[in-house]
Amino acid sequence: MAQFPDVLEQLTAAHEAAWVTVDPHILELCRLRIASMLGAEAELAIDMPQAALTAEKRSALSQWPLSPLFTESEKACLAFTEEFVIDVASLQENTAMRVGELLGQQELADFVSALLVVEQRIRISLAWQTLFGEEQ
Repeated sequence: MAQFPDVLEQLTAAHEAAWVTVDPHILELCRLRIASMLGAEAELAIDMPQAALTAEKRSALSQWPLSPLFTESEKACLAFTEEFVIDVASLQENTAMRVGELLGQQELADFVSALLVVEQRIRISLAWQTLFGEEQ
């Protein structure tokens, strides 16, 4: 990406905006889940200090549906994230409605936008690594 500084600058700005628009704790959980689902090892190694995520919660992320460590809002956002990553076109309406009920409709819209930025950044990084051997 260093070869395309304008693109990198725009992606960085969108990524930074995502972290101030959405609860960073929830976004970090979702970022880590996306990274895990996509096999993005370099992304899993990154720590976002503004998220204030405990090591215990981080290590329990793969068991989020059954873990008492996760709130209903976190579980709803993680369920949304998994469906979003697997096939955004098949996202269940009730999954989105649950996030909207728990966070609010504007927060749902903000969450979807932030999730898109985070997910695409991870996918771009993986593609760049595969094609050019560079990590971003």
